[in-house]
Amino acid sequence: MNETPIPETPERYKTLIVVLTLITTVITAMIATLQADANIRANNANRDSQYYAILVSGELVRSGLQSSYDLNTFSKVLLEKQTALMMQFTALQSEQSADKLGTALNNISALAAQARADKLINFSIFYTDPRYAPKTTDGLPDAGAYLTDISDEANKILEKQNAAADEYHKWNNKSDAYVGVLTVIAVAFFLFGLAQAVKGRMRLVFAVFGLVILLAASAWTLLILVA
Repeated sequence: MNETPIPETPERYKTLIVVLTLITTVITAMIATLQADANIRANNANRDSQYYAILVSGELVRSGLQSSYDLNTFSKVLLEKQTALMMQFTALQSEQSADKLGTALNNISALAAQARADKLINFSIFYTDPRYAPKTTDGLPDAGAYLTDISDEANKILEKQNAAADEYHKWNNKSDAYVGVLTVIAVAFFLFGLAQAVKGRMRLVFAVFGLVILLAASAWTLLILVA
């Protein structure tokens, strides 16, 4: 006696499709939240990067003006000291040639030049700041330490700007990657929709393909999270 074949139920696998669609919806919501969070973090980091870039620019202008003034003052001090020394030598030569008037004038010029140098020293950071001031009477200021310090603040701000820029690229790349994941999940939604529209084994086929894509998108999301 032949058994009558059981007719295929039209609603077969429909519950599975509904469950998979629900799970996909939850995962999509979670990934969308992650994408929004990454986008916010990228925008904040970009804002900080631009802020520090403006600070670096301002600090470079300030340090440029400061160094121009300091070096100009220092060069005038050296010039006046050299003038005083030259006048002293000239006065000695005049004294040896019995030129009393020339000796007196040269001595006055030397004293005047030295007085101007002493006055300028009070306005020069190379002599008033103990970090750069000469250690001996005839010594020279520590120009190396000065150049290091004058650019130190700009370098510190630049490091913060670079860190903020790196942070921006990191979160911006994650945000773009999450958009890619959401695009892939949209394909899974499409397949689950087709699965609900067809009947028989094709419903299971579309459901399996959709599930595979959903698992791949979930794995991609985990890779983005740990990156």
